[in-house]
Amino acid sequence: MINRDNFWYVLKVKSQHEIKAVSDLSKIGIPAYTPFIGQWRQWTDRKKKIEKPLISRHVFVQLSPRDKAMVFDSRSVVGYLNVHGKKAKVWPEEIKRLQQYCNQKYQPEITTPGSIFKAPVFKRDVELLRVDKNKMCSTVSECGRFTIKFKLAS
Repeated sequence: MINRDNFWYVLKVKSQHEIKAVSDLSKIGIPAYTPFIGQWRQWTDRKKKIEKPLISRHVFVQLSPRDKAMVFDSRSVVGYLNVHGKKAKVWPEEIKRLQQYCNQKYQPEITTPGSIFKAPVFKRDVELLRVDKNKMCSTVSECGRFTIKFKLAS
């Protein structure tokens, strides 16, 4: 049987306030998560690895229906993401897949075109068509009509 209180809700937050929103919500006692990936950035004087949100301006929270107003105690929260007039819900398995994707480390030999590996988000084997300079990979959908692009975790 499905537990209906086990959903994660999607919050919209201010631009570049994802970390602040997660820390504010955690202080209140609300489980919050936002997926991050490491990315190297280069300036004229230095090169640094920074954490970039995978889904910008969105944070996932897990709370009971009676606690839905508590999220607005954080000034970073703008509101809930609504789909067809209802609050967007995400299954716990999808959050686990996002966490696996962000924690996944790929070996350089996997990122050669023509290699086959299990993509964590798609949960199936995919054939790599090409990899561009930003580690964006391309593969073909099951029906063969679409090219799907996704970013490899570094």
